[in-house]
Amino acid sequence: MSALSELKHHGIIGQKWGIRRTPAQLGNLSKKDSKWIAKKSNKITAQAEKKSSRELNKYANELMKNPDAVTKSGKLSAATISAYNRKKAELMSQSVSSLRSPSGKVVQFVAKRGEVGVMMALADEGYNISQLKNGVWSSGRVAYKKTVLDKA
Repeated sequence: MSALSELKHHGIIGQKWGIRRTPAQLGNLSKKDSKWIAKKSNKITAQAEKKSSRELNKYANELMKNPDAVTKSGKLSAATISAYNRKKAELMSQSVSSLRSPSGKVVQFVAKRGEVGVMMALADEGYNISQLKNGVWSSGRVAYKKTVLDKA
């Protein structure tokens, strides 16, 4: 056989064969946490909204003073919605900062995109929720996939 008629495959450079992530690494909730969320999430959210409502109303009034807060069609602008949601998530997370799930995860709130509101999330201690889409811990370590941040 000639060298041209052979086909060899040695895998992809850097690929790890047979490595799987655990459900915890994927962010799946434990059964205890799932039951706890189903039972208490509405109550936790309502209490957090109540505690932060006064300060949030002041912030909303400040936002509405901006001439760009409302579009020509009379709807709230995307920037206004985004700013309001970020502030709401920050205030609500502060109001429940001492609350922990049965597995020890921290209760935090994350801003929705495109519509007014927040979502409740459980995160490991030390996880920087503001960088949730990037998957970066507050220490700077990448949470889900290894990447080289500084290429020389």
